[in-house]
Amino acid sequence: MGTKWLGTMEPEGRDGGEPLRTSRLIGFSDGVFAVVITLLVLNIQVPGEPISLHSLIARQAPNCIMFVITFAMIGVKWLNHHRLFELIRRVDTTLNILNLLLLLGICAVPFTTALIAKYLNTPDAAFASTIYGIVWTINGFLYTAILVYALRRGLTETRGPAETYRPLHRLVLLYVIGPLSYLVAIGVSFFNVYAGIALYVVIVSLYIPPQRVSKQ
Repeated sequence: MGTKWLGTMEPEGRDGGEPLRTSRLIGFSDGVFAVVITLLVLNIQVPGEPISLHSLIARQAPNCIMFVITFAMIGVKWLNHHRLFELIRRVDTTLNILNLLLLLGICAVPFTTALIAKYLNTPDAAFASTIYGIVWTINGFLYTAILVYALRRGLTETRGPAETYRPLHRLVLLYVIGPLSYLVAIGVSFFNVYAGIALYVVIVSLYIPPQRVSKQ
Protein backbone atom coordinates (compact mmCIF):
# COMPACT_ATOMS: atom_id res chain seq x y z
CA MET A 1 0.00 0.00 0.00
CA GLY A 2 1.54 3.32 -1.03
CA THR A 3 2.15 6.14 1.41
CA LYS A 4 -0.39 8.98 1.43
CA TRP A 5 1.42 12.24 1.85
CA LEU A 6 0.23 14.95 4.20
CA GLY A 7 -1.60 17.70 2.43
CA THR A 8 -3.35 15.57 -0.16
CA MET A 9 -7.10 15.61 -0.50
CA GLU A 10 -8.43 12.42 0.98
CA PRO A 11 -11.71 10.87 -0.12
CA GLU A 12 -14.54 10.83 2.32
CA GLY A 13 -13.74 8.34 5.08
CA ARG A 14 -15.72 5.58 6.64
CA ASP A 15 -16.87 7.97 9.33
CA GLY A 16 -18.65 10.07 6.70
CA GLY A 17 -16.50 13.02 7.70
CA GLU A 18 -15.85 15.98 5.47
CA PRO A 19 -12.56 15.58 3.55
CA LEU A 20 -10.24 18.51 4.32
CA ARG A 21 -6.65 19.36 3.45
CA THR A 22 -4.11 18.69 6.19
CA SER A 23 -1.74 21.21 4.63
CA ARG A 24 -4.27 24.02 5.19
CA LEU A 25 -4.52 23.20 8.88
CA ILE A 26 -0.73 22.98 9.30
CA GLY A 27 -0.08 26.20 7.37
CA PHE A 28 -2.67 28.13 9.38
CA SER A 29 -1.34 26.72 12.66
CA ASP A 30 2.26 27.65 11.78
CA GLY A 31 1.11 31.22 11.11
CA VAL A 32 -0.62 31.45 14.49
CA PHE A 33 2.42 30.06 16.32
CA ALA A 34 4.66 32.55 14.49
CA VAL A 35 2.49 35.54 15.40
CA VAL A 36 2.09 34.48 19.04
CA ILE A 37 5.79 33.89 19.56
CA THR A 38 6.51 37.32 18.05
CA LEU A 39 3.99 39.08 20.28
CA LEU A 40 5.94 37.99 23.35
CA VAL A 41 8.66 40.58 22.72
CA LEU A 42 6.11 43.43 22.93
CA ASN A 43 6.18 43.02 26.71
CA ILE A 44 9.78 44.28 26.72
CA GLN A 45 9.64 48.05 26.30
CA VAL A 46 11.87 51.07 26.89
CA PRO A 47 9.92 53.59 29.00
CA GLY A 48 9.35 57.08 27.63
CA GLU A 49 10.41 58.88 30.83
CA PRO A 50 14.12 59.30 31.67
CA ILE A 51 15.36 56.38 33.73
CA SER A 52 18.78 54.98 34.59
CA LEU A 53 19.92 51.91 32.72
CA HIS A 54 20.26 50.03 36.01
CA SER A 55 16.65 50.80 36.92
CA LEU A 56 15.50 49.88 33.41
CA ILE A 57 17.18 46.47 33.58
CA ALA A 58 15.75 45.85 37.05
CA ARG A 59 12.29 46.85 35.88
CA GLN A 60 12.38 44.76 32.72
CA ALA A 61 14.10 41.70 34.24
CA PRO A 62 10.82 39.80 34.88
CA ASN A 63 9.65 40.52 31.32
CA CYS A 64 12.97 39.34 29.87
CA ILE A 65 12.99 36.17 31.96
CA MET A 66 9.42 35.26 31.06
CA PHE A 67 10.05 36.14 27.41
CA VAL A 68 12.89 33.61 27.17
CA ILE A 69 10.99 30.94 29.11
CA THR A 70 7.74 31.31 27.18
CA PHE A 71 9.54 31.59 23.83
CA ALA A 72 11.16 28.24 24.56
CA MET A 73 7.86 26.69 25.69
CA ILE A 74 5.97 27.85 22.61
CA GLY A 75 8.86 26.68 20.44
CA VAL A 76 8.66 23.19 21.91
CA LYS A 77 4.86 23.19 21.54
CA TRP A 78 5.23 24.16 17.87
CA LEU A 79 7.80 21.39 17.38
CA ASN A 80 5.43 18.82 18.85
CA HIS A 81 2.52 20.17 16.85
CA HIS A 82 4.62 19.49 13.76
CA ARG A 83 5.46 15.99 15.00
CA LEU A 84 1.83 15.29 15.86
CA PHE A 85 0.57 16.15 12.40
CA GLU A 86 3.31 14.10 10.79
CA LEU A 87 1.34 11.15 12.19
CA ILE A 88 -2.03 12.35 10.95
CA ARG A 89 -2.79 11.55 7.31
CA ARG A 90 -6.31 13.02 7.12
CA VAL A 91 -8.29 15.64 8.99
CA ASP A 92 -11.99 16.25 9.42
CA THR A 93 -14.12 19.04 10.85
CA THR A 94 -13.90 17.81 14.45
CA LEU A 95 -10.13 17.61 14.30
CA ASN A 96 -10.01 21.13 12.86
CA ILE A 97 -12.17 22.39 15.72
CA LEU A 98 -9.91 20.73 18.30
CA ASN A 99 -6.90 22.33 16.63
CA LEU A 100 -8.64 25.74 16.64
CA LEU A 101 -9.28 25.37 20.37
CA LEU A 102 -5.59 24.57 20.82
CA LEU A 103 -4.64 27.69 18.85
CA LEU A 104 -7.05 29.71 21.01
CA GLY A 105 -5.10 28.58 24.06
CA ILE A 106 -1.78 29.37 22.39
CA CYS A 107 -3.05 32.88 21.55
CA ALA A 108 -3.73 33.45 25.27
CA VAL A 109 -0.10 32.74 26.21
CA PRO A 110 1.31 36.27 25.58
CA PHE A 111 -1.31 37.73 27.96
CA THR A 112 -0.58 35.20 30.71
CA THR A 113 3.15 35.77 30.19
CA ALA A 114 2.73 39.52 30.66
CA LEU A 115 0.57 38.83 33.70
CA ILE A 116 3.11 36.65 35.49
CA ALA A 117 5.96 39.05 34.58
CA LYS A 118 4.04 42.01 36.04
CA TYR A 119 3.17 40.27 39.30
CA LEU A 120 6.29 38.11 39.67
CA ASN A 121 7.63 40.08 42.64
CA THR A 122 4.29 40.75 44.31
CA PRO A 123 2.04 38.79 46.69
CA ASP A 124 -0.11 37.84 43.67
CA ALA A 125 2.74 35.97 41.99
CA ALA A 126 1.34 32.52 42.78
CA PHE A 127 -2.09 33.49 41.44
CA ALA A 128 -0.51 34.81 38.22
CA SER A 129 1.45 31.56 37.93
CA THR A 130 -1.82 29.67 38.38
CA ILE A 131 -3.39 31.44 35.40
CA TYR A 132 -0.22 30.84 33.36
CA GLY A 133 -0.22 27.16 34.31
CA ILE A 134 -3.92 26.64 33.66
CA VAL A 135 -3.52 27.84 30.07
CA TRP A 136 -0.63 25.42 29.52
CA THR A 137 -2.62 22.62 31.16
CA ILE A 138 -5.58 23.18 28.84
CA ASN A 139 -3.26 23.35 25.84
CA GLY A 140 -1.62 20.11 26.90
CA PHE A 141 -4.92 18.27 27.17
CA LEU A 142 -5.93 19.59 23.75
CA TYR A 143 -2.80 17.99 22.28
CA THR A 144 -3.91 14.76 23.93
CA ALA A 145 -7.45 15.15 22.62
CA ILE A 146 -6.19 15.67 19.05
CA LEU A 147 -4.00 12.57 19.19
CA VAL A 148 -6.66 10.36 20.82
CA TYR A 149 -9.35 11.54 18.41
CA ALA A 150 -7.11 10.92 15.39
CA LEU A 151 -6.33 7.42 16.65
CA ARG A 152 -9.96 6.55 17.35
CA ARG A 153 -11.15 7.81 13.98
CA GLY A 154 -8.37 6.13 12.03
CA LEU A 155 -6.86 9.41 10.85
CA THR A 156 -3.26 8.53 11.71
CA GLU A 157 -0.65 7.24 9.30
CA THR A 158 -0.29 4.02 11.26
CA ARG A 159 -2.31 1.08 9.98
CA GLY A 160 -2.06 -2.62 10.61
CA PRO A 161 -1.83 -5.02 13.58
CA ALA A 162 -2.43 -3.86 17.11
CA GLU A 163 1.27 -3.99 18.00
CA THR A 164 1.98 -1.10 15.64
CA TYR A 165 -0.23 1.08 17.83
CA ARG A 166 1.62 0.44 21.08
CA PRO A 167 4.21 3.21 20.57
CA LEU A 168 1.35 5.60 19.83
CA HIS A 169 -0.32 4.58 23.06
CA ARG A 170 2.89 5.39 24.92
CA LEU A 171 2.85 8.77 23.18
CA VAL A 172 -0.69 9.32 24.45
CA LEU A 173 0.55 8.56 27.98
CA LEU A 174 3.30 11.16 27.60
CA TYR A 175 0.73 13.68 26.39
CA VAL A 176 -1.36 13.01 29.50
CA ILE A 177 1.54 13.22 31.96
CA GLY A 178 2.54 16.70 30.75
CA PRO A 179 -0.72 18.54 31.52
CA LEU A 180 -1.03 16.80 34.89
CA SER A 181 2.53 17.89 35.70
CA TYR A 182 1.61 21.52 34.96
CA LEU A 183 -0.97 21.22 37.74
CA VAL A 184 1.83 20.13 40.07
CA ALA A 185 3.86 23.18 39.01
CA ILE A 186 0.89 25.38 39.87
CA GLY A 187 0.84 23.92 43.38
CA VAL A 188 4.59 24.40 43.76
CA SER A 189 4.17 28.07 42.82
CA PHE A 190 2.26 28.69 46.05
CA PHE A 191 5.36 27.68 48.00
CA ASN A 192 7.92 29.26 45.66
CA VAL A 193 6.88 30.92 42.43
CA TYR A 194 10.37 30.64 40.93
CA ALA A 195 10.42 26.90 41.60
CA GLY A 196 7.01 26.62 39.93
CA ILE A 197 8.24 28.47 36.84
CA ALA A 198 11.35 26.29 36.73
CA LEU A 199 9.12 23.22 36.86
CA TYR A 200 7.16 24.49 33.83
CA VAL A 201 10.45 24.56 31.93
CA VAL A 202 11.44 21.09 33.12
CA ILE A 203 8.07 19.64 32.06
CA VAL A 204 8.16 21.11 28.55
CA SER A 205 11.76 19.91 28.19
CA LEU A 206 10.45 16.34 28.29
CA TYR A 207 8.95 16.96 24.84
CA ILE A 208 12.17 18.11 23.17
CA PRO A 209 13.56 14.62 22.33
CA PRO A 210 11.83 13.04 19.31
CA GLN A 211 9.15 10.49 20.16
CA ARG A 212 9.81 7.63 17.77
CA VAL A 213 6.64 6.03 16.50
CA SER A 214 6.44 2.91 14.39
CA LYS A 215 4.69 3.31 11.03
CA GLN A 216 3.43 0.69 8.64
